[in-house]
Amino acid sequence: MNMQDMVNSLATLPAEQRKTMITERLNMFYELPEAQREQSMMAMVQAVSNLPDESRRKMVHSRTECLCELPQEKRATLMGTHMSVLQGLDATTRMKDMQTVQAIIPELSPDHQAIVKGMMEKMEHQGHQH
Repeated sequence: MNMQDMVNSLATLPAEQRKTMITERLNMFYELPEAQREQSMMAMVQAVSNLPDESRRKMVHSRTECLCELPQEKRATLMGTHMSVLQGLDATTRMKDMQTVQAIIPELSPDHQAIVKGMMEKMEHQGHQH
């Protein structure tokens, strides 16, 4: 099963099942060497960006919740890779991902909202250093 097929099927799962599967995938990505992690995460972000709006929103919502629930060290590593991946994407795909994250923030728990806002501020800060 390729990444697009996997993402398509994940988008159809009930939320709890989808979160379990995404958490497993994120933990797997974390264990990979950086270059492989970046390649795998890029494939996943691109696959998610190809989904219809509602499915993409579900996937980004679940991915964001899963990231927030990971230990700080894992979350920081995966977010760093995610930023590299976004910078390597075409502008349309990058904007679609970032706009979807912005759109789902109000649906997250207050704790998760604070984590996401903190991650985004950190990303903006890093973006201005390049």
